[in-house]
Amino acid sequence: MKSQDLHEFFGVAAVLELSRLSGRAGKLVQRLENDPNPVFYQAVRDRERPLKSVPAVALVAEYMMKECVEAGEVDDDGVYLMFLLTLFIWIIDEYVDLDLDPQIVTVVELEAYMQRMMDACKGLIAEQPDDVIINYIWSLSNALREYPAYDAFEAIYLESVQRMLHGMVQEYRLRGDPAVNLDNYMEHARASIGSSVGLTAALIVLGDTTLEGRHRQIRVAYDIVSSILRYSNDMGTYERELLEGNVTSLQLAAKKFGIPADRFHYELALVLQIVRALMQSEVYDLKDCLCYIDSKGRLFESVLVNAVLGVVKLYEQADFHTLGLDAPGA
Repeated sequence: MKSQDLHEFFGVAAVLELSRLSGRAGKLVQRLENDPNPVFYQAVRDRERPLKSVPAVALVAEYMMKECVEAGEVDDDGVYLMFLLTLFIWIIDEYVDLDLDPQIVTVVELEAYMQRMMDACKGLIAEQPDDVIINYIWSLSNALREYPAYDAFEAIYLESVQRMLHGMVQEYRLRGDPAVNLDNYMEHARASIGSSVGLTAALIVLGDTTLEGRHRQIRVAYDIVSSILRYSNDMGTYERELLEGNVTSLQLAAKKFGIPADRFHYELALVLQIVRALMQSEVYDLKDCLCYIDSKGRLFESVLVNAVLGVVKLYEQADFHTLGLDAPGA
């Protein structure tokens, strides 16, 4: 489904124009560069992909929180914190994808590193960590704990980070495994995409504690949103991923539906049609799921829907590594 179709499906009247958010997103980027805590910019400054992703992450963060800001429920500090948590996904993803070689760094060593990261999230590390990436999530987790709603959603926050890190470890373990199939790929890729981390940051800064008893419904919504974003990501970046030798849902969908690997490029239109159908099924599930969340003013539902609309729209124009705030049509 294209972004305009999704707008109509979810009943969102105004079609998203990313250019209208460039000004506010630009302020997020400037704030990152000038943050009194230098670790946030240090974590992206020397990392090519996360640095290139900063403008796109800022745009999506602004769009996700648009209704919450307009309703006066979230201030600029809340949007900035959610932006930083979302940016963290790109930082740790590049670290695992590009910095680590399974022939050199074992899965056990990566698991130990991820456990240190979880300890930082849980507040079990008293002093500022020396490792920049662990320091980044340690600082953000401490900031989240200052919000009154943190206790209500701590379990979801820690679970979201844990699932993302575990998904990345499993993808690392399966890297190059010819036996991987669409189902086990999506099981880990749904978690490793990390969208639930940013969504939970939004949930905490929004502060709607009436949702404290709806953890199960929220988790279901997270899984659905993550699947939609994974399919959208894979359709938008498959050419680069193929060049890098990575597996995506496109190749595995082709495999599942009987398209030989040597016919993949010839049958690409059919493969894309299959993946769009899989994504559309998840979109219908999300609309049903939203009925059971029932946040105040439907604001958290707007965050979930806007996450989908923002990412799908972005991949129609560019991707997270190529979109600039001053680019035509950005």
